[in-house]
Amino acid sequence: MRFVFGNITVDLEKVEIVKNNVCLVCEPRVFELLVFFCNHPQEAISREELITQVWGGRIVSDAAVNRAIGELRKLIEDMPSSPTWVKTVSKVGYIFTARPSLLTSPNLSDAENTKTDSNNQARILPQPKATDIKIHKSGTLLTAFNPTVLSIVIAILFIIVGVTFYQSSQSSIQKPLLKILDRQPKTALQGSAFNPSFDPQTQGLVFLYRASADDYAQLFMQQADNPPIAMTNDTYYYTDVIYAADGFIYASRLNNLQQRQCEIVKLNPASKQLEIILDCGQRVVTQLGFDIQSKRLIYQYRPSISEPYAIYAYQLDTGRKQQLTHPQQIGNNLGDYSFSLSAKNQTLAVVEYRDNGLDSLKLLNINDNNIIANVPFIDGVYGLQWLTEHQLLASNSEGLFEFDINTSILTTVEKSDQFGRLASGDDSHSIITERSQTRMNIFSYSLQDSSSIALTASSWISQQPILGNKSNILAFKSNRTGKEKVYIQPENQAAYTAEFNHDIEHISAMAWSADDQDLIASINNRLYRYSVKNRNWQLLAQQFSKVHHVAYSQQSILFSAEVDNQWNIWQLWPETGKATQLTTKGGYSAQSNGQLLYFTKFNHPRLYQLDLHTGSETRLINDFPIAGWRHWQLRDDDIYYLLDKEYRKLSVNNSETLTLFEFPGRMPNHCNTAYRHDFFACDQIELSHSNIWQLLLSDS
Repeated sequence: MRFVFGNITVDLEKVEIVKNNVCLVCEPRVFELLVFFCNHPQEAISREELITQVWGGRIVSDAAVNRAIGELRKLIEDMPSSPTWVKTVSKVGYIFTARPSLLTSPNLSDAENTKTDSNNQARILPQPKATDIKIHKSGTLLTAFNPTVLSIVIAILFIIVGVTFYQSSQSSIQKPLLKILDRQPKTALQGSAFNPSFDPQTQGLVFLYRASADDYAQLFMQQADNPPIAMTNDTYYYTDVIYAADGFIYASRLNNLQQRQCEIVKLNPASKQLEIILDCGQRVVTQLGFDIQSKRLIYQYRPSISEPYAIYAYQLDTGRKQQLTHPQQIGNNLGDYSFSLSAKNQTLAVVEYRDNGLDSLKLLNINDNNIIANVPFIDGVYGLQWLTEHQLLASNSEGLFEFDINTSILTTVEKSDQFGRLASGDDSHSIITERSQTRMNIFSYSLQDSSSIALTASSWISQQPILGNKSNILAFKSNRTGKEKVYIQPENQAAYTAEFNHDIEHISAMAWSADDQDLIASINNRLYRYSVKNRNWQLLAQQFSKVHHVAYSQQSILFSAEVDNQWNIWQLWPETGKATQLTTKGGYSAQSNGQLLYFTKFNHPRLYQLDLHTGSETRLINDFPIAGWRHWQLRDDDIYYLLDKEYRKLSVNNSETLTLFEFPGRMPNHCNTAYRHDFFACDQIELSHSNIWQLLLSDS
């Protein structure tokens, strides 16, 4: 018996999926998921129903369901990031859009068509895991039954295989059910205490601390129940700290938040004497680890902002540097952004960023740098910490998770946004983390009298304001519902949600059309347009899967896209769908008045000007910040941009520069000027507070 839809055949007898006459290899769970969808076409199915029907009611995390859906989409979708067959239904679950045909008689031509030459055969092979199994069945006996009997026999076989495998895995591995029994504060400071590291031998806790959001983070230490004391008081901004097993404190720091030159230092906790160990690059936020057996520091490093992070080791006695990991060199991806070394210093767990799909977890033997495993994980990891030699804990914005190395099973310990960086606690049954609260809202600043008015009022994070071109309509993004969403606030009206059909992982940029009727946005690396009238989103430029910055130029759309590992500026005409490449030497954010194109390049601290008629490229602003693509706009004949704490205006006609406003506190993340040039809107942190807590864990 076979289900057929599009160019895909699902053969229940052979337990295989054939697409374009090519046999695809997949995990049994993914196959069962597709069979369930085929049996329930065009129905909105909740996650709970999938867990009940496909996972048999077992306790599995949302991440496990997400991973299975992601693997299924990779198999059957032509564009997994923009699925056709398996679509997400907002606040419900998923829907299988096809209505497959059911074929019960064998077709010899199908079998012949699936035979391909080994040179032409394309098989999708997931990374082997402990849960992968191979199923081989002969269809000879099954095809002798009528369809009803056949379906019953197949169902029984699936149940037998599933039960047998589950029992065998449970008999060999007794998986604990981790719980948080108690929470105890380790610090009680006003301000922000974060990035903790604890030494069980001395009961010393070191962490970073700043009294306000405008202060530079410094090193603090707390011994047992004594009050915390400052270990440094300088003009550096500290980014990480560890209390190493050799009795010293190691920290990474930046010279300031503009140049951001990184260095790693060693501190004697008794004398507070500080020694510079090595340079760690520019614009690098470096996480630290310590390998006591080899007496070496483990740290993140990247040669430039346009290259991915890799994990390096530095031998303290000889000064030898060694690159331990080699992330994918695809475009400007983040690379290996989080890591943790096991207690016995044998295995290095590394989380690598992935543009499409879930981030991956790599396990390396630190002695020979061989990769032991590479499996899909969770996105946006804040903290990673070994609990035992086969248990990893991880945290992100969705909660705290446990990952079993032996079974590759990820479970949710607790859903909450109150887990930050993770560190070992007093013993093997406790961990240390930070609990934080941040409130960010959008304010308008008058260019006449510098007065400010709150445009949003939320206890969550509202940011990235974009004002209209014919009115003061405001678009912004916020997580006020617990998830990232786009909000639209018409002038003098309440804000409403611009509902998106999929989960929003990130929003890179937004811009209004000339008549304020359409909003374009880079969402999840794709280009979308929102109609204010129809209140719906439309995917544009479907051939581009890595889009970041967007802007309108009269009736056309400008956007940056990565093609062949190079970011450049493209121009799209929505009515025809035609896209033309405007820059050839790099480009990351752009705006235009029709004749001149103003743009930035990813790794160059300048603003450029390109004459679209002559092709002549010149530098417009030499001291433009290297991350300035977040902080500027073209409004009529003026360019508004942020430089340090100043909001500036540059006239493109006479190159005159004027400082409009100087922020007394922290520089905003994003500012945008209104169409009448009478005020501008910025996002500002109103509250930033965190403290260090210890969590007591139980396996029962």
